[in-house]
Amino acid sequence: MKEKKKSPGLFLSLFVLAVIASVLTAGIAAGVATIPLLIVNIFLILLISMAAGYRYEDLETSMMTGVKRAIDCVMILVFVGILIAAWIKCGTVPMIIYYGLGVITPRMLLPLTFVMCSLLSLCIGTSLGTAGTMGVACVSIGVSMGIPIPLTAGAAISGSILGDKLSPLSDSTILAASASDINIYDHVRSMFYTTGPSVLISLLIFYLLGGRYADVALDQSVLQSVRDTLAGLFHFNIVLLVPMVLIVILCLKKVPAILAILLSGFSGLLLAVVVQGTSLTEVLAVIYSGVKVDTGVAIVDTMLSKGGISSMMATICTAVLALAMGGILSEAGYLNVIVEKITKAVKSDTSAILVTLVCGIITVMLVTNFYVSVVLMGTMFKEIYDKRGIHRSVLSRTIEEANTIILPLVPWNTSCIYYMSLFGFTTMSFAPYVVFAYVNVAISILCAVAGIFIFKSIPGNDRKSDWRIWKKKTMEEDEIDIETVEAETVM
Repeated sequence: MKEKKKSPGLFLSLFVLAVIASVLTAGIAAGVATIPLLIVNIFLILLISMAAGYRYEDLETSMMTGVKRAIDCVMILVFVGILIAAWIKCGTVPMIIYYGLGVITPRMLLPLTFVMCSLLSLCIGTSLGTAGTMGVACVSIGVSMGIPIPLTAGAAISGSILGDKLSPLSDSTILAASASDINIYDHVRSMFYTTGPSVLISLLIFYLLGGRYADVALDQSVLQSVRDTLAGLFHFNIVLLVPMVLIVILCLKKVPAILAILLSGFSGLLLAVVVQGTSLTEVLAVIYSGVKVDTGVAIVDTMLSKGGISSMMATICTAVLALAMGGILSEAGYLNVIVEKITKAVKSDTSAILVTLVCGIITVMLVTNFYVSVVLMGTMFKEIYDKRGIHRSVLSRTIEEANTIILPLVPWNTSCIYYMSLFGFTTMSFAPYVVFAYVNVAISILCAVAGIFIFKSIPGNDRKSDWRIWKKKTMEEDEIDIETVEAETVM
């Protein structure tokens, strides 16, 4: 950036972050949309940075770099819009809703939504695609049963981010392992220890929340009206499950995400022509415009009028602006200065994990982009974990718990904007019900404080761990024990 000054001062860095936080907080509280707030922040950061001596040309390059770092994410959003439209137009989502209304009870809808979205997201490795397909179907079923949309959406989002976090096919899983320079299977293994209990607790909570609707007297006439309307619009056939099965198989075969989404989407569009008898012109139109339904039954119209590239434009615009702002923050070094100061407070294994968790959450809120945040956190904390002898799988796990599952709760993040648009929210009314995110962070903190699952590296081989669940001895004692065992082995 600046030739004679490689990094900004602490005061300037804190001032820049304070400005960003103030604009976003005040704007959102006043009901201002996210996009204009991001534009205001970019303008203010540019002015402050130029006043501090940075060249505009360098700042502009930083913005472009920020966008380029995750352009694949933007492209995925475009193709997810097509996928959603295709799955609805061909009848896959309507068929799930139709049969789901016949077997799922109000009490079991929330836990089943959480489980089904978790499984699909684990298989396909994308939370956005899962929420846009299985999540939409489950929320639609919930609406028909009189269950509030924010509650069912919270269960769907919880399951979607669980699978996205844990799936070896997910870009977040791959990037977190890569940024920490750790084997992806060690990364997944480490996550199981905190994610497993979080899943069970979340499942119990959703079951209890669903219990509030166990005695709700369902208006069978409404349910029957929805089912009759769906049956009148679509021809249901087992072959309509092909798009869903196809994307699972492709992801298991490690086919690139964009290609898998496109193949599944176009298989759906083909089925719309073959099974539903839709004209080719109409099928091509939904690629951009999405599905528009006007049946006279409000519930059906709402659940099926979704998808298409046009539905993703606001999300894409938010992503581009957020990435541009994050590019300036990371390239100018504002975040690096602050993180370097914070890491000096690390005096124990517990504090190392807690500081990573807090810094990760703050960083992803500020740069608004998972890719930038993960790379920064991995770069800044690897040395600290190595010095303390903590296996890097603990670092990668903590990075995921501070980033992947937090994204839906950041109002100006692409994921949050996407979910709000997908489920028709004007506010973050679903946020209190993203149970898995809160539970997983709480479990991570409890384990760090209790000294559980803080796996140690084997001295002399930092890439391997003894995988001991409970750390009872100091690092020095561990080294003595290992040296003793090696000596006895030689003898």
